[in-house]
Formats: sequence, structure tokens, C-alpha cells
Amino acid sequence: MSRRPRPKAVVLVALLLVLINLPWAHSTYLHQKLDRQGVDVTVPLIGSSQVGSGDDARYYVSFSYPRRIVASSGTWIAEVDQQAYAAARADHRLGVRVLRGQPGIFSLPGQVRHHGGLVITLVLDALLVLLVWLSSRFRSRLRPRLRAVAVEDLTPGEPGSVLDRLEGQLYRIRGRVAESDDDEVLLDLGDRLVTVELDGHANPVGHREAAEVRARMIG
Repeated sequence: MSRRPRPKAVVLVALLLVLINLPWAHSTYLHQKLDRQGVDVTVPLIGSSQVGSGDDARYYVSFSYPRRIVASSGTWIAEVDQQAYAAARADHRLGVRVLRGQPGIFSLPGQVRHHGGLVITLVLDALLVLLVWLSSRFRSRLRPRLRAVAVEDLTPGEPGSVLDRLEGQLYRIRGRVAESDDDEVLLDLGDRLVTVELDGHANPVGHREAAEVRARMIG
């Protein structure tokens, strides 16, 4: 059974996609802006440190900007490769490209960048796609299924879903026609499905149109 996605569900999925991808997209935009509009400055090396040894060693340098770039004082730390680390320690200075007014957006030669944010974003996107697929694939199986026998012909109904008890096991049922054949009709009421056995009665309502019928509930 193929079902049209509900507007609220589509909006929710779109909102989740925006929330998941916005941080990475914003960071990408800022670094592209840095390439185009960044200012190149030479800054003094304030500190340096090596963490670990051998092939697992990681190298860090710290620096501050001149007041003409950043009005307030502060220290910034970046991870660099071994060659850039050695050069910075030898020269006691660094060449930094910074986005004016946003000192946290910078780059320097030999900087080591990690892609954890991108990996997390892709994983979350994949999980969301998987959840949407599972929901569309198995939602109809998870919804309650009822069964009834018509006591009259089906008629076109107003939009919306109805499952009202009239008396005893007699119900007024309204929903969209999801499937139909000569013997029975599957009505989609949104939160549940009702299979209506026609029992000789007619069904003039087309696929995906709203239908209404009085029927006795049998399961």
C-alpha cells in the first residue's frame, strides 16, 4: 500500500535535516568566506606543546592577534603538523589568515583539520533517512487493523476520519480508500486501518478518495 506522506511528517523531517546540517553548512560557509575575505597577519608564537610521541604525536601552537584585528585580548590554539610546528618554534611567529571580526575563523600553514563534524553530520543524515524508510515501510503493519462487515453500500464521504459506535457492534466508518477489490475495501483512518467486507454491497468510491459506510465490527 502506497501512502502519501502527511504534511506534518514532511515538515518534521525537513526541520530535522536543517537542524542536523546547519552547523556543518555554517562552518563550511565561514571557511569559504575566510578564503575570499580573510586578512593575512603575522602573529607572535605564545606557546607550543607536543602531545604523545612518535607517529602518534600531536603538535599545538598558541597565538594572539594584534589589536587592529581583534579589539579584545585572547589566546587561540591550533593543531599543526610537525614541520609547521618546528618552523613556528624556530621563527617564534606564525602566519595566520583570519576573518576580520571573527577571530575563531582562521587558518595557518600546516594546520591539521579533523572532520569529526562532517562524519557526525553524515551519520545523523543516514540515520534519519533510515528512520524515514523504516517508518514508510512498516508503518502500515504497526498500525492497528480492524475488520468489519458492511451493512450498506459505501458512499463518498467528507475529508477526515471517523470511527463512531452507533449501537452494539455497528459503527459509522469513514476514511480514505487505500485498497479495494470485489470483496473488500481497506479504509485508512490515519491512526488505524479498517478492512470492510462488502458482503454483496457496492463500492463506488475510487482509490484514495474518502468513503463512508455503516458496518458491523468483527475484529
